Amino acid sequence: MIKSVVFDMDGVVVDSEPLYQRAEESLFQEYGVTIPPEDWKLFRGCTEERFYELARNRYGITAPLEQLRVKGRQRVLEEFDAGLDYNQGFLDLHTRLADHYRLGLVTSTPGDIFQWMEQKIGLDRYFDEVITGGMTVNNKPHPEPYLEMMRRLGVTPAETAIVEDSINGLTSAIASGAWTIALTGSVPLEDMPPTNAVIHSLEEITIPFLDNLVAESHE
Repeated sequence: MIKSVVFDMDGVVVDSEPLYQRAEESLFQEYGVTIPPEDWKLFRGCTEERFYELARNRYGITAPLEQLRVKGRQRVLEEFDAGLDYNQGFLDLHTRLADHYRLGLVTSTPGDIFQWMEQKIGLDRYFDEVITGGMTVNNKPHPEPYLEMMRRLGVTPAETAIVEDSINGLTSAIASGAWTIALTGSVPLEDMPPTNAVIHSLEEITIPFLDNLVAESHE
């Protein structure tokens, strides 16, 4: 029986992936780099530090890592300030689930950026527990962030459903042993690892849907 539902943030709860992409595309153009569309799937779900490490090495950028991070963060916050909002369907989904499940949020976003987002749109009010990037020794794709969330919520993997949209996030969720739901849109479906369910909209998640995740596994 599922007792908790845990969400990734970027691309699931918050419609932030296009904002990140615009900010980073603008930044890397400054260094003469155009990020190929097919490369974005490699970066989804990374921590801020890991993203700049990967991009710097992949595209041969010689600028210091900290310079990239500082400039990139400024551009991201500018994009957020202009257009940060909840993903379509999340607020209605929260209304459906809040009285029935413990709810958690697990993100690779650093705590200080999360706090900025929290002040802008009030994320904390929708979750019983929040884990941000750096709060665990290991980040996604390691399962530790999700396992720590389950510990905080007082549930087991068999009692937990996780909603994710990135390769790194799905890998983390699957390795945690929880019921894993892949939300399409951020990564091509063919690149996603196998999960218990695939959805194209948060509107598909209902109490019967979550009950069926477990029931179908026992058939």
